[in-house]
Formats: sequence, structure tokens, C-alpha cells
Amino acid sequence: AYDGSVTAAGTVSDSKGNLRSIPLNTQSGSGNYNLVAADAGKTILASGNVTFNNSIFSAGDAVTIINNTNGDITITQGSGTALYNSADGSNGSRTLGTRGMASIYFTHNTTGYISGAGLS
Repeated sequence: AYDGSVTAAGTVSDSKGNLRSIPLNTQSGSGNYNLVAADAGKTILASGNVTFNNSIFSAGDAVTIINNTNGDITITQGSGTALYNSADGSNGSRTLGTRGMASIYFTHNTTGYISGAGLS
């Protein structure tokens, strides 16, 4: 009987790449970056502000953002969205300090929960 187990001798991958690695999406330059659906399951290496817009992600999606600068960047809550800080429950855009890292877990296409180091 098949018990649902899978054993692989080589690399296991899907459309995003190796399942033992988190894909990196490097956004160079100081321009703003709007998160896209393909960013789910990835880390954004940001050199500018990052925006979470309405109806981009689905429940269960997650994105990590790393501030790749010597200054603060803003993680902006787009129109019609809620970005809850899991540290205190407050809702709104966030500042990610120098070399900080934060993850957003989406519970709905308009709702994300954010937590991280250097986040205020």
C-alpha cells in the first residue's frame, strides 16, 4: 500500500526551484517595488520601499523582505489592505531599519501579518 512518502536521491524542485532553498528576488536601485504574486515563497532583497497591494496574494502565501541598504525602507500597506504588526496588533505601513529582515504571512488577499528584526 502507498503511504504517501516520497524519497529522492537527487534535487527535489518545483516551478520556483530547489525545495531546500528559498529563492531570492534582488531588487537593485533605490526605486519602489510592488510585490507580485510570483514573489510568494521568496525573499525580496530590497534597495527601496516595498508595497503590498490588494488582491495579489492568497491565504497561505508568505514573503520575506530584507533591507539591503544603510538606511530605513518602508513596507507600504496598499489601498484596501491590512498589514498587522504581530508584535502589537497595530495596522499600517512599517519601517524596516538598516539590514533588517521581516516576513509577511497572508491570511487573505487583503490581509498580511508582519514580523521581523529591525521592524517598527
